[in-house]
Amino acid sequence: MTLLVSAGLSLGGFGLAAGTAYADAWPGCPNDHPEGPCRWCPGDPPVQTGNHITNPVVWDESVCHTYWYVYFGQGNVAQNIFEGDTPPPPPPPPPPALINRDNCAQILGIFCPRA
Repeated sequence: MTLLVSAGLSLGGFGLAAGTAYADAWPGCPNDHPEGPCRWCPGDPPVQTGNHITNPVVWDESVCHTYWYVYFGQGNVAQNIFEGDTPPPPPPPPPPALINRDNCAQILGIFCPRA
């Protein structure tokens, strides 16, 4: 159970960590790429999404599926599960901060925190 929780936290934090420690937590996924491609067939345990109540996998449970663990919001059968041969690419990085340590004094003047 601890292995499953730690793997779920890694996915929840958007970090799809690779390694053999996660292989047992994600049935049907390869040891060297636990994010996918994974394989689920009827009779296999349910695919782990982090919360099967609010984020269930919705697909035809009478046939086998190839799926991937993706960033939350990119899935097509659950928020973090993409079914298909090619998952979407990771989202772009966020834009740089408008105010940073180098330009804070120029923008905020005396209101710039001293850290």
